[in-house]
Amino acid sequence: MDQEFNGKVVWIVGASGAIGAEIAQSLNAAGAVTVISGRSHEKLQALASKLGSGHHGDDTVPLDVASATQVNAAARGVAARHGRIDALVNSTSLSLFGDFLALDDGVWNDVLEVKLMGYIRSCRAVIPYMIEQGAGNIVNISGRSARQPISIHLPGGCANAAVNLLSKGLADQYYENNLRVNVVAPGPIESDRFARIQSTHEQTTKRADARPVLSRRMGLPSDVAQAVLWLLSDRSRHLTGTVMPVDGGSTVCL
Repeated sequence: MDQEFNGKVVWIVGASGAIGAEIAQSLNAAGAVTVISGRSHEKLQALASKLGSGHHGDDTVPLDVASATQVNAAARGVAARHGRIDALVNSTSLSLFGDFLALDDGVWNDVLEVKLMGYIRSCRAVIPYMIEQGAGNIVNISGRSARQPISIHLPGGCANAAVNLLSKGLADQYYENNLRVNVVAPGPIESDRFARIQSTHEQTTKRADARPVLSRRMGLPSDVAQAVLWLLSDRSRHLTGTVMPVDGGSTVCL
């Protein structure tokens, strides 16, 4: 896949996380113009240094996806600098776990605001540019919990399920505009984030996992990144409105 994305402008929202950073590095290695956004300025700067001299400072854009104003301004900036936005990858997440009765409205609102509304805002910001240029590609990252509920992760699971539905709806609505919209749904992925979750919620997690879930090895961020790159490539040109699990076969439902 060397230089498969040569010159393609791809905006990765949520690039400061482990999965988003791996996607950005993989796209950069494949020749894409990578625009990276996320909440953490420090993590974005560290990622930018890994991307090397081909990545310009203006394409590192700290962003709060809870602000429609910021999201719209970021999209305008990408389009102004590069003349187009070929693809968008949404990889933002907010991991708030706990027993259902312990999670108040604030937790639910925070998760939905970042995961669901954040995705809605970035899609809404880039789709007009994609329609105008006659093509576009969006990949949204959801998760296994959209189809296989985890009792301590219900806010995130509900947000993931909504992302799946949103993506299918957008794929159908903008098919005639030559826009493709797909989803990658990872299972557990090795990362600092997952290690913190395991450590903080060890006992609750054990109770929640007392169910007939297939025991599989953990995935890697690179597993997710390669799925995203395939969906962004012309090799998947006839694929839209689909959800691709990247979970080692650990989802027990169809």
